[in-house]
Amino acid sequence: MFRVQPPPPATPAPPVSDTLTVVELVNQFLLVKARADKSDRYLRALRNSLGKFMKGRAHKRIDEVTCAEIETWMTTAQWAARTQRGYVSDVRVMFNFAVRRGLLKVNPAAGVELPTEEPGEIQIFTPAESQQILNFARSYDLNICRALATRFFAGLRSIEAERMDEKYIGAKYIEVTAATAKGARARRRRLVTVQPNLRAWLDLGGELPVRGNKSNVWRDFTAAMTKATGIEWRDNGTRHSFCSYHLAKFENAGKTALESGHSEAMLFANYRQLVTPELAAEYFGIVPSRT
Repeated sequence: MFRVQPPPPATPAPPVSDTLTVVELVNQFLLVKARADKSDRYLRALRNSLGKFMKGRAHKRIDEVTCAEIETWMTTAQWAARTQRGYVSDVRVMFNFAVRRGLLKVNPAAGVELPTEEPGEIQIFTPAESQQILNFARSYDLNICRALATRFFAGLRSIEAERMDEKYIGAKYIEVTAATAKGARARRRRLVTVQPNLRAWLDLGGELPVRGNKSNVWRDFTAAMTKATGIEWRDNGTRHSFCSYHLAKFENAGKTALESGHSEAMLFANYRQLVTPELAAEYFGIVPSRT
């Protein structure tokens, strides 16, 4: 009589990832993002935040990274709340990538308690500062001046100005296509009115997009501008200025939100500083000085 032999005991499944290290995961993640044609700006931001995360744990197995460890990393450096939230968000996205690829079972960053971000003061440029910056840009590089004019007076994001093509700049409107806005928060096509003072700046010439090494061209310009004028560059200052002065001039939140590519709620929460109609009129009266 034959006896049915019981099956051999199952071999314990190996860990999901017994060799992949943090640095290997970071490299895989960045490579996939680059192949997906993510923007240079986004990739630079990822390399910055993930580079900081790798310090002291580059060769640690990813399945050994804990939620508590990430929280300690987030708080020890004493970054501002916004920076903490941004860095942890990038780490969280990377570990989500690992989970989707079957490299991890659980995202250790999913349970990290993020700090509350206190609303900061929205920084804008005064009309006088805006005039000085554009005057300097005109003498420095006419292409940069042209890009800045679209940012000051049409509310284009920096990434949209970098990708803007001349064929989308018309006599009355600038068309921001979905492709131009790729990588920005809003990717819907929109038309922005060319205000008379913007037309005057565009008529100076120049060509978009600005050519050259995109990682340095704007850094070099802002450094030279600050040295020449004494005006400190403010991140998102051009866009915040446009939204603030546009709303004060036209008194139409729907129009401002539509042209800037935002909802009215976001416009009031994040992109507007209180300015007077008189200052708004001065801002949209900024034109090139006669030479």
